Amino acid sequence: MSALPEVRRTLLGEPLPFAAVPKARLQPILAKPGTPTIDVEQLAQQLEDIAVVEPMIAVESPDHWDRAVRGLGPEIDAILPVSIPAYPTEVWNSHPRPLIDRGLPVIFWPLMAYDEPDFWRWSARDFLRALGVEVYIACYQAHGRTLVRSLAIRRFLRAARIVVFGKQNFPWNADAAGHLVRDRLGTEIRVRPLADIRDRYARFDDSAIDGLWAERKGRYVQAGVRPDELRGALRVYLAIRSILEEEQACAFGVNCFGDLVIDGGRDVPCLAQVLLREDGYVTACDGDYCAILSLMLITYLLDKPSMMSNMYPVQYIGALTDHFGDPLSPDASRYPPSLWPHLARLAHCGFVGVISPEMTPTGRVRLSDWGGTYEIKRDGSGCGLDADLASDMPMTVVELCFDAHTLLLASGRVCETTRHADMPHCESSALLEFRDLPGFVEHISREHTAIVYGDHVNELTTLAELLGLSVKVF
Repeated sequence: MSALPEVRRTLLGEPLPFAAVPKARLQPILAKPGTPTIDVEQLAQQLEDIAVVEPMIAVESPDHWDRAVRGLGPEIDAILPVSIPAYPTEVWNSHPRPLIDRGLPVIFWPLMAYDEPDFWRWSARDFLRALGVEVYIACYQAHGRTLVRSLAIRRFLRAARIVVFGKQNFPWNADAAGHLVRDRLGTEIRVRPLADIRDRYARFDDSAIDGLWAERKGRYVQAGVRPDELRGALRVYLAIRSILEEEQACAFGVNCFGDLVIDGGRDVPCLAQVLLREDGYVTACDGDYCAILSLMLITYLLDKPSMMSNMYPVQYIGALTDHFGDPLSPDASRYPPSLWPHLARLAHCGFVGVISPEMTPTGRVRLSDWGGTYEIKRDGSGCGLDADLASDMPMTVVELCFDAHTLLLASGRVCETTRHADMPHCESSALLEFRDLPGFVEHISREHTAIVYGDHVNELTTLAELLGLSVKVF
């Protein structure tokens, strides 16, 4: 098995603060003086990459407990109640009011020596939840890490900002429905015209562009892109980056098919997307803010590379033929038709999609001209990305729905990247096998699906539930 499922996203430096999830801050509180059931110092070391564990407070009296909990500052993300062995009559059971009033989440950590939940906490969890306290039992330490990271992501999302460029004429219309994201997650979506990008191109002369490319070209192969179009794509990157910095936004998308391309533009942001990912930003195609948020959940929780593209069930012969001039049917000798109900193609703008180099088998991406579509012919302009997904690779598919309340998760694998001869508008596509494609399609939000290597349904379910989302797994 390839090591790609374990690959982390490539960052060329520290992301700017508004594009990075800060560490969670945890306050351990010992129920009464004595030997704690968990080693707080060891825990602090284990979590040091994602959290700050404050010095433990040992409760001396109910009054001390009351003052300690109520006095915790707004920077604290959760309380870690710490017990002494087999002592379930703790102060949070006898005096729960401070937890109710303070409103901080509570995480009961697993027994570290055994990496199993402390079953004495079952009753405390149900009791405190019944009183309105947000309580979690970490089933094992990896689950605890996911809970802690999820708390930090929740705080981050409440102050995060996304920018989408172009007309709002697709169903992912941020003007009409973006408030649902703000209401549910706190994340703001800013809509700006394409002119805001183009007005900045003149700021960047050829010497600046050449210097930039000398620094960043190592992971890219020039394979058909014209030099002037490459320079133009780099200007797109610099222009968008400057806007994100001004907006203090962590992610962006450009409405290509609903605005830029159909109006004759070829200054597409494909290369800008992968370069901005190297800077720590999250990016997606066509200004789809729900796809952006899906990728944000993946990126911030797992720190792994991910991508999005159009997903076409292979049984949709008519839709595929109309869009590609060919049904893109799998090789029946390798993929019997009995499997086809669970197979899908992944393709966008002539290629699989905007794939970062670290997701490819070679670690490099080919730069071509923009790939076009069956309807909008390829004309040699622009800068498109031609890259393969790895074959026989487990994957998780993620879709946040427009209600910003429902998260769809699907398990499957990348079967292969297929090369299509004599199809310049679709040189390549990926073939995916879902565990339950009919079930996923029955509940699907839209054709844009976000994909990450590996089976991450459990971690993403934990994050979603902590964010208050309803999860459907396929």
